[in-house]
Amino acid sequence: MSDKKNENKKPEVYKILVDQKPFDWQNETITGIQIKQLVGAKPTAGVWLKVNGPRDDQPVGDSEAIDLTPPGREHFFTGETQTTEG
Repeated sequence: MSDKKNENKKPEVYKILVDQKPFDWQNETITGIQIKQLVGAKPTAGVWLKVNGPRDDQPVGDSEAIDLTPPGREHFFTGETQTTEG
């Protein structure tokens, strides 16, 4: 006899954008390191959550979990955290 307790429950899929590329994510949260891994960003790269309006975009730490359950698609971007003047 097969186990059918989860047969009718479809896992939730969260749609996110990282560096303008769409991804489907299976968990309710995502961390900065997971975002970097999705796009192959350097371990030293920074991650930000795009914030609409006049406020600054929100930095996302490597181990910081971002909640993806609110309605809408979250937009993340990666990049260098420091620049060197020359």
